[in-house]
Amino acid sequence: RLVNGGSRCAGRVEIHYRGQWGTVLDSDWDLPDAAVVCRELGCGTAVSAPGWAHFGEGTGPVVTADVECIGTESALRDCESYQWDQYFTSHSDDAGVICSDHRYPRLTSGDSPCSGRLEIQYGENWGTVCDLDWDLKDANVVCNLLQCGVAVSVPRYAHFGEGIGLVRSDIFDCTGNETSLLDCRLFQGNQQECSHRNDASVICSGKHGPRLVDGTNRCSGRVEVLHGDQWGTLSDMYFDLEDANVVCEHLQCGTVTSIPGGAHFGKGAGPVWKESYRCRGNETRLWECPVSSWDQFSCSHENDASVICTDENWSLILTNGGSWCDGRVEIYYNGSWGRLQDRHWTLNDANVVCTQLGCGEATAAYNYSKDGESEGPIWVNDVQCEGNELQLQNCILFTLNSSLTDSMDVGVLCSGSSPSNQQSSHLSSERNH
Repeated sequence: RLVNGGSRCAGRVEIHYRGQWGTVLDSDWDLPDAAVVCRELGCGTAVSAPGWAHFGEGTGPVVTADVECIGTESALRDCESYQWDQYFTSHSDDAGVICSDHRYPRLTSGDSPCSGRLEIQYGENWGTVCDLDWDLKDANVVCNLLQCGVAVSVPRYAHFGEGIGLVRSDIFDCTGNETSLLDCRLFQGNQQECSHRNDASVICSGKHGPRLVDGTNRCSGRVEVLHGDQWGTLSDMYFDLEDANVVCEHLQCGTVTSIPGGAHFGKGAGPVWKESYRCRGNETRLWECPVSSWDQFSCSHENDASVICTDENWSLILTNGGSWCDGRVEIYYNGSWGRLQDRHWTLNDANVVCTQLGCGEATAAYNYSKDGESEGPIWVNDVQCEGNELQLQNCILFTLNSSLTDSMDVGVLCSGSSPSNQQSSHLSSERNH
């Protein structure tokens, strides 16, 4: 079976063996192996064979490793592999599969990729869901699956327009924590009560973090939020200290000191998003806050919201490399130097480091082995960058405790040469201090 991928045709590979479910180690795991899994499950062809517990870590034993399929086998058990047994080892390298028949639900006709009419695929066709018993818990599963934060609203009566095709009358009874709608309890609804006038809708909090633009430093500026591929501003009419404090926390900029209104840092150029965040102030990510829509207001960039935070003094340096623009990434934060770790360190992430250091573009992004790790606290344990951010702090960052053992320090090789000797000497002496 495939688990945690959002449908039965994507997820972590699990094998039922000797009375319990276990996983497969990703050593030598590749597309021919994934192709056999997709064929065995009737899920079409293999699209991807991600490793490193891409769909989360499993439980129970690791059943086998070093799977070597030709790709034409009818079942995984027909492939050469390490002897099937119950190996109780780390699940940090569990194998995954994404097949061609894998389909997420989708949100259409909304104001952003994280809002709209809910549609689900039925064979080759898409259809809608009846909203008669559709609630926030059900919608939360969709938002989580689409990486759109949490559900904040489920407007009724085809709020985003009437769809076409089949209207599914099934009643989803979700707790809100499931990883797929298929994991929710399902009851048969009354088809006669369902038409496209009752198409279910979902509004999620959004998956992209904020940024501060045109300020005096990285921790001050005009508040902008990304929806889809477009940055837009927020109105200061409903932006308060609690909202601002979450923005500062999200960007690891300490706490809020001021929220000047009236486009204090200049007018934005994109849209003014018609959303009002209702943060309590103790959230760590802006998407954790409820969002209210206020379409009745017509806002201009004259009222763009701004934030000034207390800067926690971030600095970056690359060490143990051949030059200033090559080496292990280390972060100066909260008065001391520490480590950046990431199991899925990419060129997009590395490119932001190179940009921030004035080192051109990233030509390589790599991980250090356990034996090659530096000392000090782990300030950041996961980075998600688009690749065009000017500073690492503008990416989505996750800070975990230093007892986590399944990530590794990261390194970068940039295309540029060393910046001025003055800057290099300053940060090098600061690092040694």
